[in-house]
Amino acid sequence: MKINTIQVTAGRTFNHPHEQYSNLRPSVTMVATLDDAEDPALATKALQQQAEGLVEDHKQSLLRSIQELYELSERQAEMRGLQKQLESAQDRLNQIRSQHPDINLIPEKSQKSDDVAF
Repeated sequence: MKINTIQVTAGRTFNHPHEQYSNLRPSVTMVATLDDAEDPALATKALQQQAEGLVEDHKQSLLRSIQELYELSERQAEMRGLQKQLESAQDRLNQIRSQHPDINLIPEKSQKSDDVAF
């Protein structure tokens, strides 16, 4: 029997780092045509290693991308919260100013320990 083509498949299943009950499944199937002088066992082993490497690289790329998106969404949510706080504080400041127009906002002085007189 002469083997002239080989096919290998590699895949991984791993948990999504930020979602429960969510898995990711990168996989690859590779087919190679052998030369007359090639050893099918060695060629299969080499092709399988190549396929495994591609899947592992893809897994790491997915994890990096997911982490970047997660961090971006966290910063966006934080910014929305801070914007709401800022608007609320500005509304309260305007309310106080309208109720007490005679109050002037005086900036606090920063006191250093060597500025204190005894």
